[in-house]
Amino acid sequence: MKKKIIDIWVILSISIIVILIAINIPYTTAENYTDKEFYTEQEPYTTTQKYFEKDSYIENVPLNNYTTSGWYLTDDRINDKFDLKISIKNTGNSSGEFWIAFHVISTNRSYDVTTDRVVLMPNENYQFIQTFAGSFSYTSYKVYQTTREVTKYRDVPKERDITAYRDIEKSRDVVRQRNITLSLIERMLKDKNP
Repeated sequence: MKKKIIDIWVILSISIIVILIAINIPYTTAENYTDKEFYTEQEPYTTTQKYFEKDSYIENVPLNNYTTSGWYLTDDRINDKFDLKISIKNTGNSSGEFWIAFHVISTNRSYDVTTDRVVLMPNENYQFIQTFAGSFSYTSYKVYQTTREVTKYRDVPKERDITAYRDIEKSRDVVRQRNITLSLIERMLKDKNP
């Protein structure tokens, strides 16, 4: 009987050792867990866009260039009159019409006079002469010439509403899986202390 008791104790001891070893051997299992996943979405929004459009317009530009010698006068006091003289030279590369508008003040009265038009070829000179009554007091003049229409363009600022997109960062909960390697005893202790 003693042998039986020893055999039982040996079997029981071996069993306890095997059980202790078995519960301490780690093994791997899959475990589900919840995690936050971040992602980017494009969100539409309305914004104002500034832009420029070309707008055409017509401008009258002089056909030619010219030079003037300035004015000078010849005084005829005996006949109570004077002559104003202005020389113009067409320095452009095409022919064109030229004329002068005078504003003159004399001892008799004031005058606003426009001369006849004269066609000048390139590099041609012409002297305008205008006679006025009285003695000279003051003059001003302006030279005119033929013009041509030129189409020019200017940038006109404009605005328009457009739909644009911007990135928005968002998050969502997802269920993931991970492998856990724990022994049986570690699993029991983990379940008691979450």
